[in-house]
Amino acid sequence: MTTPARPMPAPIDWANLIQAGRDLLNPQQSGQPPTHEHVRRAASNAYYAMFHSLAQSNATALVGPLTNPTTAAAWSRIYRGLDHTTARRELQRNRQELSFRARNFADTFRDMQERRHSADYDPNVVIATNDSAIYLDRAESAIVGFTLIAPDERVHIATLTLVRPR
Repeated sequence: MTTPARPMPAPIDWANLIQAGRDLLNPQQSGQPPTHEHVRRAASNAYYAMFHSLAQSNATALVGPLTNPTTAAAWSRIYRGLDHTTARRELQRNRQELSFRARNFADTFRDMQERRHSADYDPNVVIATNDSAIYLDRAESAIVGFTLIAPDERVHIATLTLVRPR
């Protein structure tokens, strides 16, 4: 008896998160200026695009590309294993040993995480539409740079952000 085939994981596309954030800021989408909630959600999307790009990079660096059904469960486990706080802390703790592009990613990740916390949880914060647009641009630029990092550094970053030092 064979087990039914498991569907391949569908990672969250960081570029779609960036575009969704931009759509929230675009008054032509709804015919109205963006609401405060739209602006907050766009700021949050900037961080989540970075988070999911790192999760996908880690899984691909450690397991390989998401093309093999045999390793799909392992890929998904690595992807889901990324912790927000640990990722930020370890990227910052080890930033001096990273390449320029990886340091830029680490610093932007930290900054976008702080902005996401404010956007999602602080009822007193006011975020300008232009600021959210800048956050989306910064996140996109850092992610694009991150995609150019050498495979061996991606493996290093994956282990830094996933495995607790002892």
